[in-house]
Amino acid sequence: MYKNNFLSNSVRLALVSGAMTAAFTAPAAFAVEEESADSVERIEVTGSRIKRGDLEGASPVTTITAEDMKVEGNFTVADALRNSNLNSFGSFSERSGSSAQSQATIDLRGAGSSRTLVLIDGKRFPGSPTLGGSSANLNAIPMAAVERIEILTDGASSTYGSDAIAGVVNIIMKKDFQGLEFTVGGGTRERDSGLTSKEFSVLAGYEMDKGNITFAWDHQDRKGISDADRDYTAAKINGDYDTAQAYVDTDGWSIYGATVAAPDFSTASASPLCDDLIAEYGSDTFRKVKADVDWSPGSEYCMYAYGNVSYNKASIDRNTVYVDANYEVAEDVEWFGRVMFTQNKSFGRYAPPAAAWNNMSADNPNNPYDEETKGYFRWVGIGTRDGNVTDYNQDYLTGLRGTISAWDDASWEFYYHYNQADNKSVGEYYLSYSGLAYNQANDIDLGSEEGIENMKATTLTQGSAVFNQYNAGINFDAFELPGGEAGHYFGMEYFEQDYSEVYDAQSEAGLIGGSAGNSAGGDRQVWAAFYEVALPVVDSVEVNLAIRYDDYSDFGGNTAPKASVRWQALENIVFRASYSEAFRAPALDQLYAATTFSAETGTDYPFCETNGISREDCSSGQIDTYISANDNLGPETSKYTNVGVVWDVIDELGIKVDYFNLNIDNVISQRSNTGVMEGIYDGSLTPTSTFYVERAPSTPSGGLGKALKVGTGYANGDKLEIEGIDVSLSSAFETEIGDFNINWHNSFITKYVQEDAAGGDSVDTAGWAGQPDYRANLTAIYSIGDNSFSWNANYISSTYETKDEGKLDSWLIHNISYSYDIGSYGRINLGVNNLTDEDPVLSSDGKYEDPSLYNNYGREYRASYTLKF
Repeated sequence: MYKNNFLSNSVRLALVSGAMTAAFTAPAAFAVEEESADSVERIEVTGSRIKRGDLEGASPVTTITAEDMKVEGNFTVADALRNSNLNSFGSFSERSGSSAQSQATIDLRGAGSSRTLVLIDGKRFPGSPTLGGSSANLNAIPMAAVERIEILTDGASSTYGSDAIAGVVNIIMKKDFQGLEFTVGGGTRERDSGLTSKEFSVLAGYEMDKGNITFAWDHQDRKGISDADRDYTAAKINGDYDTAQAYVDTDGWSIYGATVAAPDFSTASASPLCDDLIAEYGSDTFRKVKADVDWSPGSEYCMYAYGNVSYNKASIDRNTVYVDANYEVAEDVEWFGRVMFTQNKSFGRYAPPAAAWNNMSADNPNNPYDEETKGYFRWVGIGTRDGNVTDYNQDYLTGLRGTISAWDDASWEFYYHYNQADNKSVGEYYLSYSGLAYNQANDIDLGSEEGIENMKATTLTQGSAVFNQYNAGINFDAFELPGGEAGHYFGMEYFEQDYSEVYDAQSEAGLIGGSAGNSAGGDRQVWAAFYEVALPVVDSVEVNLAIRYDDYSDFGGNTAPKASVRWQALENIVFRASYSEAFRAPALDQLYAATTFSAETGTDYPFCETNGISREDCSSGQIDTYISANDNLGPETSKYTNVGVVWDVIDELGIKVDYFNLNIDNVISQRSNTGVMEGIYDGSLTPTSTFYVERAPSTPSGGLGKALKVGTGYANGDKLEIEGIDVSLSSAFETEIGDFNINWHNSFITKYVQEDAAGGDSVDTAGWAGQPDYRANLTAIYSIGDNSFSWNANYISSTYETKDEGKLDSWLIHNISYSYDIGSYGRINLGVNNLTDEDPVLSSDGKYEDPSLYNNYGREYRASYTLKF
């Protein structure tokens, strides 16, 4: 059924495209500018190191300019990439309550952020230690210093190495700037009070006889969002409070309140002191809720409303200094360098520590049973768990480049690149199990000031990643073909990565309640050699070949080839095709991390099935999950095919259509706790020391007991296939009533199939919840005189919660802006994001479950002022 959605979208696209072409070309008074072939500059385009004159190459590249980012209402580089139609299923954004809360990533094609390589000026930008060293943190990149972003949607391991399976994001920074520019701005979200975002930047450049220096200082801060400030994330109980079932009819409520399990885990009961907690804190904080479905018939929880105090969106407060310089040190030799230093602070909040009360004594007033047992408690006296994260990123690059006049002006380059990321996460107001034991041993009242102080704990996580890279290459022409001289590039590279993430000793020992994680560390060294050749077979056909060999110290060597062809069929039509093989090395944390605890959400379908509960009524909840690394992981491999056409219908209107197919083998993945429980139950997964389930005793009806602990980890084996079509329309023309500029980018995912390593059925999930089969971004700009009006529409198609069932709404966000150029007095920009104040798409039971795809900012008003000298 959901495939009809793709068909209908395709028909609508064709109809609207035709209408746009007719409407926009009829009244236009075209201004055609011709440029001689001799004036075309040879430049380097993302995806190849060989310089050429054709901007539209054999591989598809989408460009987002700094002006585009402003028009679309983006506040950060991460916002610009998250809103791209190529970020198919969304990507990680600032999320409260973890050491990664300050981070943001890009995920092309829904293949995973670790399979998208991020470059700065064509040089690899290393992964963040908080993200296991596998994904780059976009929040380390200053918005004010970005000239444009080029997105290559093609395999590029043959050029840039590992991680470029799904494509490359190349962030081009400003260089050779002259003058002085100040920008100040702010914004306010209608649903939040006060100024919710602020920005200030200085951009300066000085031109010398033999070089240039460009300097930028960029400050941005944006407030977080609490769950209570949005109706759809605030704690709520649906239906009749007296008959509501835990996790079935509740949202934002947790079993971790004052709940006690029976010694044999057959039932669960609210603490006898639950009524006292309700009286003290209110029924909107603690409440007794039936748990017949979630635990067993006759069970009852004393639940806590964490959704009334927690944050879902963390704040950011970033300062960046960026310097780019170049200087001619000798004839045909230029020195170049870059320095970038970023400090980003972030605040997030969890509810008070949710931690098990193990070995609760039989005479404890909270224990309704006569035996020692386990409780699920919310230690409210300690206070909310506040996460304060600080990221420091230092990036230094220096090198020489030049030409060899004796060798037909062959160009060469050598550089050294050093990057160090130091991330620190401090968690306040966690539970110290040692303090709890001390209180119990010395009969200290847990609710007293002394007792609470004894139980307070502060956690510390320190992540570090150091990257050293040496790179050298030469670009030259050699031998003549009918279409011209063949261009060659040969290069070599060496880099080393050192990664560590260290938790405080008490957390590692399991003596902190409400905290998760464990220390990890590792290092690797990589040697690589790569070669490219551009063969102009005839005037209209160019064949490109590339190959790269990488030798990894921790898993061996790999060869990645690529072939592409560009055919200029007519003056205004280009056909292109490419085939590449790529690879991705396992992330260092996947190889070397110690076993990590996480209270992950899962659904215990075997428990429900054996106890007469349907899958539809089987509720999900937090389950103690232990995640193990695997030092025997091998690399992923992939094959990427792209076929496309570029057609300049007229000088002022162009269309690009590209079909792509990405096949990834030996996919490295962590099996979800839900998958482990189902796999072990149906026999498709053999229990091991990594994959296991520990359950409570069987229920009185003979069904499986509730899952208490699940072990999972990483493995190779799955296969992922992603197929789709990209369609882009671009138009720029002048009329007597003003200038028009229109860009419309569309991405269709026609297939998203992941084969289960355990032998389960393959399912095409394109169009399911969280995996929309169509995304579009349309920007229209109208300029007249010193005035400019823009409209940006960001569309995500409707999805299904499961195959053909539970249709969820589509999402359409409108952003409008106006700018006025007042000459020497500067430029004023006014804008409204999410003009119609759309809520994010919620699940069928009203829950906000996909912050990676739909943001919850609501309507936002923004203003900025730029003054340039």
